[in-house]
Amino acid sequence: MITDRGEDRKVALEGASLSYRVTGSQTGTESALVLLHPWFGCRQFWDHTVTDFGDRRCYAVDFYSLAAGDWTGWAGPEQLAKAVLAMMDHEHLERVDLVGNSVGGIVAQILAAAHPGRVRRLVLVGTGARTSGVHPTFAQAVDTWIAAADKGTTPPRETAETTIAMLFSTDPDEPTRQTFTDAVMETDPAFIAAVLTSARHLDLTDRLHRITAPTLVLRGTEDRARTAEHAARLAAGIPQARWQEIPEAGHSPMVDHPAEFSRLTSAHLS
Repeated sequence: MITDRGEDRKVALEGASLSYRVTGSQTGTESALVLLHPWFGCRQFWDHTVTDFGDRRCYAVDFYSLAAGDWTGWAGPEQLAKAVLAMMDHEHLERVDLVGNSVGGIVAQILAAAHPGRVRRLVLVGTGARTSGVHPTFAQAVDTWIAAADKGTTPPRETAETTIAMLFSTDPDEPTRQTFTDAVMETDPAFIAAVLTSARHLDLTDRLHRITAPTLVLRGTEDRARTAEHAARLAAGIPQARWQEIPEAGHSPMVDHPAEFSRLTSAHLS
C-alpha cells in the first residue's frame, strides 16, 4: 500500500510475515537505512528520522506485524534478526546502514555480528549487550506486562501508556501518544512478552568483537531504562565503536530529541 509518507510492504516468512515502510529517494549512492524500533515503541518512532533522511532510502521495520500470524517461531531477538535479514534479501539490500533502539538495538547487534559484510555502519541507541542492570522501575513495568500476558490476559491500556512514557524525557503530543499506544495494544500481548522474556536470557558480550561496522552508541542522559554503564560496555566490546550521550534525551531520543538524534546519526553515516 502506498501512503503519503511512503509505501507499506511485507515479506512472507514461515508462518508469518514482516511488514515495513519504505520511504525516501531511490537514487543516489548512499546505503539504504534500516530502522529497528524498541519494544513498547513502534515503527512510527522513526517518523522524524525518515523525514530528516528523505534523500535516502529508508526501511522502517514493524516487528509487531509478525504477531498477526503464527509468531511462535519469531518470538525472540535472534529470530527477529533472521526476519530483518529476510527483508533485506527480499529487497536486494546487499549492504545497509543499520539503526536499532533498545530491543531493536539487540536485534541490530545480532545481525551485525552474524553478517558483518551486510552492515556498512551501525547506530545502537538506548541498548546494551545484555538486559541485566536496567533501571528497576522499567524492569518492574516489563515484569507487570509479562505477568499479565502469562496469565492469558491483555494488560490494561494504562499499563502500556505508563511503560511507553518511560521511553521519553518529555511527553509527545496527545495524537502521537495515542498512535504509539494503539500500536502496542493492537499486538498480541503474548508475543510482546515472549520477545521480552527471550531478550532477558541473552548476553551478546562474547559476540561484539565480530561486529566490523563502525558503530555509534547513543544514550540519552535521561534514559529511564538503560544506564551509562550499558552504553560504555557496549562500545568497549565493539572494535570500531564510540559512545555519546544526548543531553536531556530519554530512551528513544529520535522521538523526544529528533533534531539532535538525526544530526549525530547523519554525521556518523556520512
